[in-house]
Amino acid sequence: MFKKNRRLALSICSLLFLVTSAHSDHLTLYVPIMDDSPQQHLFFHDLLNRALKEAGHELTLVSKKLPQLRIKKYMDEGELSIFWALESAALNKKYIPIKVGLTDGFIGKRVLLIKEGDQFLYDSVKNLNDFQQLNLVAGMGRGWFDVDIWEKNQLKYKESSGNWKSIFKMIPYGRDYHYISRGVNEIISEATQYPDLEIEKKLVFIYDRDFYFYLSKTGTHSGNEFKNIIEKAMINAEKSGLIKKLNEKYWPDVLKQLNYDSRIKIHLEMP
Repeated sequence: MFKKNRRLALSICSLLFLVTSAHSDHLTLYVPIMDDSPQQHLFFHDLLNRALKEAGHELTLVSKKLPQLRIKKYMDEGELSIFWALESAALNKKYIPIKVGLTDGFIGKRVLLIKEGDQFLYDSVKNLNDFQQLNLVAGMGRGWFDVDIWEKNQLKYKESSGNWKSIFKMIPYGRDYHYISRGVNEIISEATQYPDLEIEKKLVFIYDRDFYFYLSKTGTHSGNEFKNIIEKAMINAEKSGLIKKLNEKYWPDVLKQLNYDSRIKIHLEMP
């Protein structure tokens, strides 16, 4: 009888262990879809899925469609578990950074989207000082880290008070904004959406930053408890080449299409 009870107890313990292990191998993350950039999430969601799968975890993503300006509010309240943003000291303090670059440096290589026919304004630029002398105004979304970079490098800018996408439609009028700076992984698809704009042909502005994943610290859907799992998965994704592979999948040959090698490289100081 004792042996029978002992075997039963061991079986129950084994079952509990399996249930616990299965539960720990499954993550549910609450993630944003930006309604003002409805395709942007595809790369980041795909990367999360594949990286965690490679690390032996199952993942459920619960999506919330939000305007960009509300994402940080939802992160503050723990309604979102994770989001992606250009790495900054302020975000590193406010949220939990997963310190692995996500876009293979593409987002820190900035090309200008300008008014169609304005290329002649940029043709004489050979360095940062030349560009400063143009006194052209960049369009920026409210709270973008680029604002700090442009200020540090004494470049003019104006922040949009509403949806940052309105900048694209206002550039052709040339009153508030003359251009918008975009990552090489963003600009080609965006240029096709706005026929009154064109990609500036000669310059690329470079700064040493990339997108990180950020986890919320507290709240109902906080990503904090998954920090170690996600961090290990992303480090493995970098080492295995998964991040590079997905960048090539979503943004194939972007450097070649933009004639990146022949562009004048203007390195910007970081704030």
